[in-house]
Amino acid sequence: MSRIFFVAGESSGDIHGANLIRALRERESGLRCEGLGGRHMAAAGMQLHYDLANRAIMGFTEVLKSLGLIRRLFRETLARLDEAPPDALVLIDYPGFNLRLAREAHKRNIPVIYYISPQVWAWKRGRIRTIAKVVRKMLVIMPFEAALYEDAGIPCAYVGHPLLDHLPTVKVLGSLRGKFVIGILPGSRQQEIQRLLPIMLEVAQGIRLQYPEAVFAAPCVDEEREAQIRSIARDFPLHTFTGNTYEVLDAAHFCLVASGTATVETALFGVPFVILYKVTPITYWIARAVVSIEHIGMVNILAGKRIVPEFVQHEATASRVLPAALELIGDTPARRQMIEELAAVREQLGGEGASMRAADEILNTLSEVRDGRATVPD
Repeated sequence: MSRIFFVAGESSGDIHGANLIRALRERESGLRCEGLGGRHMAAAGMQLHYDLANRAIMGFTEVLKSLGLIRRLFRETLARLDEAPPDALVLIDYPGFNLRLAREAHKRNIPVIYYISPQVWAWKRGRIRTIAKVVRKMLVIMPFEAALYEDAGIPCAYVGHPLLDHLPTVKVLGSLRGKFVIGILPGSRQQEIQRLLPIMLEVAQGIRLQYPEAVFAAPCVDEEREAQIRSIARDFPLHTFTGNTYEVLDAAHFCLVASGTATVETALFGVPFVILYKVTPITYWIARAVVSIEHIGMVNILAGKRIVPEFVQHEATASRVLPAALELIGDTPARRQMIEELAAVREQLGGEGASMRAADEILNTLSEVRDGRATVPD
């Protein structure tokens, strides 16, 4: 009976990790799963040692403030690996924590499989060297990522994007259908909601003046974030939906979206949107020094051009965002062009099956280790 230890540190990783665990257990019913993640992975059958996904930490300054917690979790996780070494350690994105853990697992001869690559093509490209030393197999979800690892001599498989597996599993009630819905998606982390939601609500007020019939709706990752969003919104007529982003995207005519996984989700629904990104000044200053890509939104990175407007840091103001929003809400050439280009991006990501392909790669790697056909990297 195989035993796998998982680590996912964000809400999106928790969702994708849960689908991966289900796929693995479909292949091997007796598989034992444990680790750090979130409520979705626990529901899929993983023994949850700590809800790390619910405590997702964003930005350099936020990490510094949480160093005590991070160090304690790291020590506790190492102790668990020492006490009962798993057959494999499966890491899901979250590179600051996970790459350090990969190095320690490598020292302990625990096979490391990395699912959902750190964005080495955007910043900290030197992480590829670390990955080459300590990771047995990379499972990537973007079509352009495989070549980066293969060129570095790292065993890699492109499995496709797991969102295409997740979308069909979510039940949409259609409670907003038939209404003129404007989606407000300020992110899943406390810090980004605090920074972005006030700006989004100011833009929403401007939209409301032009479109009095508009219904504004915000998905919330859990009850805690819902309470935060309602507190910030105050008397603004904002409908909230806990745990179901797709109830909003299913009916949305246009969305204001925080940079992150939600940009890909919105694109997959074919909904025109704009991207907002705002962090602390010191985090932004450091990011500017190390990030080496032109676009911040994954949709634009995949397209190889800016098909969705991005409003970053000082540009993320209502006075800048509102004109772009109104242009995409109206029946304009810009709106029609974005819908066409979002459809093209979806085609790039292929079809369903990413979770099952990733599961097969993991089980094949475990089989290779048992048969002595693979060794831990030197």
